[in-house]
Amino acid sequence: MARPRSFDPDDVLEVAREVFLRKGYQAASLDEITAASGIAKPSLYAAFGDKSALFLRVLDRYHDRILGWAERVLAQPGPARDAIRQWLTGFVPYCSGAKGSRGCLSINSATDGSLDQAEIRKSIERYNRRLEQLLRARLHADRTQFRKGFDPDLTAHTIMVVHTGLMTLAHQGSDAKQVQAVIDQVMTLLA
Repeated sequence: MARPRSFDPDDVLEVAREVFLRKGYQAASLDEITAASGIAKPSLYAAFGDKSALFLRVLDRYHDRILGWAERVLAQPGPARDAIRQWLTGFVPYCSGAKGSRGCLSINSATDGSLDQAEIRKSIERYNRRLEQLLRARLHADRTQFRKGFDPDLTAHTIMVVHTGLMTLAHQGSDAKQVQAVIDQVMTLLA
């Protein structure tokens, strides 16, 4: 009979996320995760599988949290531009200053060679596609708020490109005021 787990899997996933954010998927080791979590390697394997399986669980969970937050913010009543500004502004701490210097787990994984693994690539592609769909749906729903000739699909894609760029540049220690100025510039698309 199997013994009950003596740890909270959610706590271990949080510890693993921190290690993967700090070290990157390629450089992080299960030894570092077991040391940081206090879980023995056999227990970690039994609960999550190998490093790839653990990372995919962490990455999908990370994506789910961001998508859940985006769904809530972008579904708020009021003008689409206000919801999108609030959504973009919510990323300022994550793409500037000390917190931002770690970057985004999704972007980091896309740029550190992890895309060579099909499941990681698929996870990142699903996340980006879903995030852009949320933006596109909100812009289409509020289409009458914008000028004649406004293209909701192109605008949603442009916002995604800027968002991805901000998260990519986070490692360079962007200043929060600079990030906010970029957001202000993007908002001119929604005039």
